[in-house]
Amino acid sequence: MKNFCNLSIMLAFVFSISFMGCTSRPNEEQMQALKEQKNAALSAENTSTERRRERDRLQSELNKKRRELQETKSELEMVKERLTQ
Repeated sequence: MKNFCNLSIMLAFVFSISFMGCTSRPNEEQMQALKEQKNAALSAENTSTERRRERDRLQSELNKKRRELQETKSELEMVKERLTQ
């Protein structure tokens, strides 16, 4: 995801440069295109950050469930031992 964001930003930069030409100032159309590219890059970064947070939250939840499963298995084994005695 990080590479995707970096690539998006670089492409936006290259894309905006290709529209600028040799003039000292960009025209309104070029400025609008640059703003749109900037907004797209920021949106991609925000989405990436949100997805990373969601992944971390889900990983934490998965680890918690695995610990609970292990504890339950241990408890089951103890109960089985007690029943065989």
